[in-house]
This record gives sequence, structure tokens and C-alpha cells, in this order.
Amino acid sequence: MNQSDELAAGIADCMKGGGKTVHVFGVGNPLRGDDAVGLHVAESLRRRLRGRSRGVKVHPQSANPELEVSAAASKGERVVLIDAVEARREPGAIVLARLSETKYGFFATHNIPLRLVPGVASNAGDTYIIGVQPESVEVGERLSEVVRMSKERLVAMIVDAVEAGV
Repeated sequence: MNQSDELAAGIADCMKGGGKTVHVFGVGNPLRGDDAVGLHVAESLRRRLRGRSRGVKVHPQSANPELEVSAAASKGERVVLIDAVEARREPGAIVLARLSETKYGFFATHNIPLRLVPGVASNAGDTYIIGVQPESVEVGERLSEVVRMSKERLVAMIVDAVEAGV
């Protein structure tokens, strides 16, 4: 199995809630180029999965996603956060991690570290981060071409996973 197949399989696994609702949150700063990739992914998912995402809720953009993440995590639901992450990889690389398996767990939703969000620490085994390595987070509203292509690939993988589970 190659890396792309492994990533697709991992994403398919994280999109299965096992009877729980899967809450998907795209986070980022819409004015910092590639930092907005999570917001773009979530918006594309909301359009493409409309009415076909039984068991998966893609949340709209929020100024304080921590509140909604906390509510879902506190109920023991599956939480999937999509964001730009510094993974020391080539721009556009997509990474997937379960929060409980991260070394420090200090992925942030741009305001506070995830493990400090109420309910998340106790639900870290059911909280996933899907990250895209940014090329540029300079001021601007456009994704770089390499990150835009990764966004499209990620959206397709998630849609395939959700539709296969419906």
C-alpha cells in the first residue's frame, strides 16, 4: 500500500463514527493564504455532501470553533479538525493524526491549544487532525496552487469515505 492509499484508508477510518456523529470543523485564518485551507475544505464538503452525509456534520465557519468542538467532544462524539499545520513536509503534504497519538497535543484551533479545550483532553482518542502543510501564510485571500490541489484531493478522499459509509 503506498502513502496515498494509506492516507485515504486513514481518512476513511476517521470518518467512520462507529455509531457516533462525526463532527468536521475547518479552521484557519481566511486572510492568511494557505492558513485558510481548513475553511476551504469544510465549505467544499458542505456543498458536496449536502443531504448525503448521514452521520457526518460539517460545521460552518465560526469565529470561535472551540465552543462547538468542546460541545461535540464533551458528548464523546468524534471530532475531525482540518487545518494548515507545520509538519516539516513539502507544501501541500496532507497529514492525519489522532490527537491522543501526537507528541505534545498542542495543535491549536488558532486561539487555544486543543488539549485545553474543555472535553477534548478526555476525548483525545476520538479527536483527529487532518493537516495540510502550507506553502505561504502571508497576508492574502488565495490558496497557493499546491495547497489548492491538496485541498481538492482531500475533499475527494473525504467525500469518497463518507459516501462509502452511507
